[in-house]
Amino acid sequence: MTESEMLTVVKNNLKIEDETQDLIISDVILLVCEYCNINIEMIPNALERIIRKKAKAIIDYEAASGSGFAQDIASIKEGDGTITYVTSGANGKEGIYGLSDSDKTALRLYRRLRGYV
Repeated sequence: MTESEMLTVVKNNLKIEDETQDLIISDVILLVCEYCNINIEMIPNALERIIRKKAKAIIDYEAASGSGFAQDIASIKEGDGTITYVTSGANGKEGIYGLSDSDKTALRLYRRLRGYV
């Protein structure tokens, strides 16, 4: 499956009819292909599920937080007014926009060594 075919399939499965989320979905496709060392013109059909879930997580995060910088709060203590922010993890910005450990675990099945087709 090519990148454009994958984009169309993901958009259909997420029921997105306009082109507003194409950039996010394309970025996720490229991120997955780079991690797995897969040619962008030969993406396995089984990767659609992983790409769809990752794109949906990013779309939902941006709908809730906006595209601006918003730090996620880990905990709030009222006694002396302490606020602790999330610095990493699957629920932080790094885990949403990048590949989390669970994403990498799911993608290991499709990962190829560099230099091999």
